[in-house]
Amino acid sequence: MRNRQGHISAFTILEVTIVVAIMGILITIVSMTFNRFSEQLKISSEIHGELNNLFVVRSNLWTELYEMDSVQFENRELSLFIDDRIIKYREEQQQLERFQSNHWNMTKIALNEIRLEEEKETQRIVFDFLWKGEIMTLDYYFKPDKKNQINAYFENLNE
Repeated sequence: MRNRQGHISAFTILEVTIVVAIMGILITIVSMTFNRFSEQLKISSEIHGELNNLFVVRSNLWTELYEMDSVQFENRELSLFIDDRIIKYREEQQQLERFQSNHWNMTKIALNEIRLEEEKETQRIVFDFLWKGEIMTLDYYFKPDKKNQINAYFENLNE
């Protein structure tokens, strides 16, 4: 068992270069994957934020539509009469705006159209929302109760 003089056990420059190159490739792959995952997470959180905003507006809108006594549509504004208050909705520059307490508020919801369709004895309130290039329709059938029908009848007699 003789040791060779002048020979030291170690890695050669070629071996170190190959290891560094492989580590560089692996780090590049991991960093690219992490960046892509971060982009997807950002897009996903933006979509969830938009959907949450839409769901909040839709929930509030359904509550108001359910509680309203009567509805009127004039000059591209939908007016909901609930007891002693009036709530209005309109489309302004393809955005849904809500009026309450003498103040118009932007809802940050893209809107294509609001319309009131009348069919026989019922009225249908239709909101066409724009989301990701597609139109999502929210419609609500409103049939006034007897009290409102009687009031409307007498209002028409006075005109």
